[in-house]
Amino acid sequence: MSLCGTGSFAVSARPPLTSGVIRTPTPSVTHPAFRPFVFVLRLAARAAGPMRGLLTMLVLGMASLASASTTLELRDARSEIDAWPFVRVLEDPAARLSANDIMRRLAEFAIPSVPHANLGLRHGAVWLQVPLNVPVTESGRWLLEIDYPSLDRVDVHVVSDGRIVREVRLGDHLPFAQRPVKVRPHVVSLVLEPGMEHELLLRVQTTSSMIVPLRLIKQEALSLSEARFQWVQGIAMGLCLCLLAYSFAHGVQTRDPSFLYYGLSIAGITLFFLSYHGLGPQHLWGGSEWLTRNLSPLSVMPAVAGGLLFLDEVLDVPAFHARLSRAWRATAALAMVSGLAFALDLFSYETMHVVSTVLGPLPVVLGLPVAYMRARQGDRAAILILLGWGVYGAGIFTMAAFLRGYVPVNPWAEHAFQAGALVEMAMWLLVLGLRASDMRRRAERADRERESLMNLAHTDALTGLPNRRGLLRELEFALRRCTADKPLALFVLDLDGFKAVNDRMGHGVGDELLAAVARRLSAHVRAGDVVARLGGDEFVVLAHDLSTPAAAAMLGDKLLQAFAEPFTVQSRSCRVGGTIGYALAPQDAADALQLLALADAAMYGGKQAGKQRLRRIAAENQGVPA
Repeated sequence: MSLCGTGSFAVSARPPLTSGVIRTPTPSVTHPAFRPFVFVLRLAARAAGPMRGLLTMLVLGMASLASASTTLELRDARSEIDAWPFVRVLEDPAARLSANDIMRRLAEFAIPSVPHANLGLRHGAVWLQVPLNVPVTESGRWLLEIDYPSLDRVDVHVVSDGRIVREVRLGDHLPFAQRPVKVRPHVVSLVLEPGMEHELLLRVQTTSSMIVPLRLIKQEALSLSEARFQWVQGIAMGLCLCLLAYSFAHGVQTRDPSFLYYGLSIAGITLFFLSYHGLGPQHLWGGSEWLTRNLSPLSVMPAVAGGLLFLDEVLDVPAFHARLSRAWRATAALAMVSGLAFALDLFSYETMHVVSTVLGPLPVVLGLPVAYMRARQGDRAAILILLGWGVYGAGIFTMAAFLRGYVPVNPWAEHAFQAGALVEMAMWLLVLGLRASDMRRRAERADRERESLMNLAHTDALTGLPNRRGLLRELEFALRRCTADKPLALFVLDLDGFKAVNDRMGHGVGDELLAAVARRLSAHVRAGDVVARLGGDEFVVLAHDLSTPAAAAMLGDKLLQAFAEPFTVQSRSCRVGGTIGYALAPQDAADALQLLALADAAMYGGKQAGKQRLRRIAAENQGVPA
């Protein structure tokens, strides 16, 4: 649908304005855009001697050019025109002047001595005047755009032939559905009669900064401009939403509050920019005048609280200074309580604006000394925070100067704070990455320590083999897998002659002999089998997945043969033998302790039968050869 077709008003043909209109000023009054050139030319004229007359003519010509530019000419060949160079202003501090009062005071309007389109903080109202001329060959169809969505109220008056022919109200106090042109900035369509001179009178009143970037723009150019803006902001908002989802998901998963605090800060910043740029009223809460008016200062509170709590966690402020940490948390609580009180209409917008202005910089102000000291100690998180604050500080400084009226309206000034905030969020995300890595390393170290303690509890310190506890753990696991077709064999081996070696050669040799026995037994079993030491000179071999009971007997014989060769300990030859008792699962028993008791009994039976032999206690009962 054509934007020009919404709320348009065609001004009927009238003679040119003859009264009540500011006429072309004398050459001594020059337009601000030409003042530097005129000044230089005047200096040159004073110093040039014979050329002074020619340079004076150039000065007058420049002044005439400046004077001729005080009326904005609307030609269709241009798709957009910056109207601010043609603006004159008249202040109304008491906000009592009506449009009819202004019509009688047109001669009092003056060229604004402010940065481009930025009136800063103003009390009351300010009236703007823009003289327009539509050549007879042009269409006169334009859109007036004021691209600062945070303005509370703008009353647009179209003047023709010395009288007001149209009045339109704009501003963010007007519900989005009631706007004359339903787009993000404040826009009104104009249909101006060709061949005439017109004027626009704008009454601007706002509790925020009075920033008034005026453009006369064609519908196609506005659509293209808005498409580009929405595309860029869509990427920025999408990035914020991704960071928000990431922070809350990881916060819930890891139960680390720093992720949740980061998400709270991201949520506040995202809501602020949705409101500040006018995207919220356009896409989310168009019917809520309260949100459109109040969300900008309100959203600062969760951003401040989340930022302070996040910094308190990642900079480990409690360890640095406990009282400072408590002060930070109290300030965060104050920010949230202030936001809640404002949401309940317990104090005014002006009060909330002061509170947000005071509390807004606190995360940087309070965190900077701590981050600096941490960075000097080599804390990588603190270094990243300082880097982010460097860009963020430049952005917030530019934004503060912009809102105070010290910086002209341009894309860099308008978006410096948002760019700085995105860089800060990215740096904080890297901080969270470092924190997640540290948490993972701590968890892995804890797992290793826990595993080491468990291994110590389940391992024989002398031989490095599993002890009784470790054996039972392995046995329980193996019993769950064994079947009649794949039986499990448990061998209990007791050394023969070890006591004599230990008494004759000493306990040092005896300990080394036990370690050598452990190594030889491990070399005579399969890779998946388990060799354990129960204590003293008693060892256990656990063999699973055997093909038949006869295979267990063959393995037992192989273990006996392991003692055929003597052991060399400390360059001395030691000969010991072994007696082995074994039991099968599930044939003999399916319980670990019962199976171990059967194998142990079989071993003692072998000892009584003459030592150095293999014996299965269930042989007499089951008819299996020992």
